[in-house]
Amino acid sequence: MRRKGSTLIQFRKRIPKDVLGRAVGTTLAIPVGDEILHIVVSDKATEITGSLRTRDPREAKERQAVALAYLDSVWQSLREGPKRLTQKQIVALAGEAYREIVSSFEDNPGSPEMWKQIVQLQMKGMAEDARQQWFGPTADQVLAKHRLVVDSDSRSVLIGAIGVAVSQASVRLAQNAGGDYSPDTVVTRFPAVELPKQSQTSKPLPKRSQTITGLAEGWWREAKEAGRSVSTHEAYQRVATQLSEFLGHDDARAVTEDDIIAFKDHRLSQGVSLKTIGGGDISGIRQLYAWGVDNRKVTHNPAEGVKVAKVKKKRTRDPGFTEAEALAILSDAFHHKSMGKASSHLSNARRWVPWLCAYSGARVGEMVQLRKQDIRQEDGLWIMRITPDAGTVKDGEYRDVPLHPHLIEQGFPEFVSKAATGHLFMKVFGETEKAQRGAWRTTKNRVRDFVREIVTDPEVQPNHAWRHRFRTVSRDLGVSRDISFAITGHDTKDEGDKYGTITNKAKAAALAKYPKYEVRANGASQRD
Repeated sequence: MRRKGSTLIQFRKRIPKDVLGRAVGTTLAIPVGDEILHIVVSDKATEITGSLRTRDPREAKERQAVALAYLDSVWQSLREGPKRLTQKQIVALAGEAYREIVSSFEDNPGSPEMWKQIVQLQMKGMAEDARQQWFGPTADQVLAKHRLVVDSDSRSVLIGAIGVAVSQASVRLAQNAGGDYSPDTVVTRFPAVELPKQSQTSKPLPKRSQTITGLAEGWWREAKEAGRSVSTHEAYQRVATQLSEFLGHDDARAVTEDDIIAFKDHRLSQGVSLKTIGGGDISGIRQLYAWGVDNRKVTHNPAEGVKVAKVKKKRTRDPGFTEAEALAILSDAFHHKSMGKASSHLSNARRWVPWLCAYSGARVGEMVQLRKQDIRQEDGLWIMRITPDAGTVKDGEYRDVPLHPHLIEQGFPEFVSKAATGHLFMKVFGETEKAQRGAWRTTKNRVRDFVREIVTDPEVQPNHAWRHRFRTVSRDLGVSRDISFAITGHDTKDEGDKYGTITNKAKAAALAKYPKYEVRANGASQRD
């Protein structure tokens, strides 16, 4: 997310309910890049919010994964209770502070007097508040490095030990500043850090993690060049975000098969259909992880073995529009008049898109993205070209579809000739792919809403029923399957159908057989 008034990307993490009370007063030292973000949890806090110190989305996702992994370890530590450090552990942690200070300044230590003043300040003694102010952040940084949540006594003693270590480091750096780089005898007094074993439920803090949502972005960079559709990218991106939000973290490498099963159960509890979960959610996650494994982003595919039951949906009616439904929709479209401040593009969509779908079996999304240059006259035929250049086409291949004579009779070519250059039914604000995609989705959804005003039966899909009806009528008319598929853009499995070319002349002849939907001036309708 981005905070108002800032271009830096932020993260937000809700505090789990089971540790909400225990988190109050906890000092968090969240790793963000090369910095540490210090946050004290207040008694009113329900979430942790902080800046990721970057404007780069990819870098932000990596930093977010590290921050969330740290917070997860803190929540786990709070569940287990604060640790009490031993004397040896405190001295070892103070030694890390000593080594960090010396290594940071020994090459160019400055003047000896500066370091001697720090030593003298220490020798005079400091009040408790001053020690907290001077050495508390260093103590928190050392604890954060090891993901430790310690009791107040241990933290207080550690702050004192770090104060002594800083004083000793100052003596060492004063020697360096005077030109003395003899072997450091003080550093050997600090033992190696040996801390209590972490809980098995606590995951290691990654240095540069691969995020779940990052898998979707990485997959798309490659898939886009390979011609995959934008709608597939949106579906994968959506499920990656949903999985990340469900798990409470975005670390792709930490996801297990049990996590995917739990996510599946979660989606079921939300009322999502098994078809969507199996064919969309789990399939999408499986594909993203397969790409991640192939590209060495992750080492395993947690969705590989997860199965979703296939349920045969009970069908209580034909999925295509009935004759009466089709006539009702087309009559409404034919008599539609733009009113008030309604968008002319949406008004034109309501008028023409249902008729274009009825006489072509095309997808609604393919029709709403038609452009003026996609309609042409060739060899005495009016042709509309359905092409991915205009937006999205499911198989990524263009096809030419002759206009039905009734569309020409109604004046569709004249409408196109008078239209401005560009999209006929979409008003795109901006030149980005995102802007065009948003306009496409808006128009498609509005056409669906128009149809839903007339056909309310939930068993029929407003944006897909024209394809079913067109194929049904084509069979009744005896139109060969290869020609019918060439018009609708369905993929034939018959190898013989793939030989030769289905010409526009052949398609026009088939469409000429398709009877007209007649609508009368008074709104009544009949079929020739």
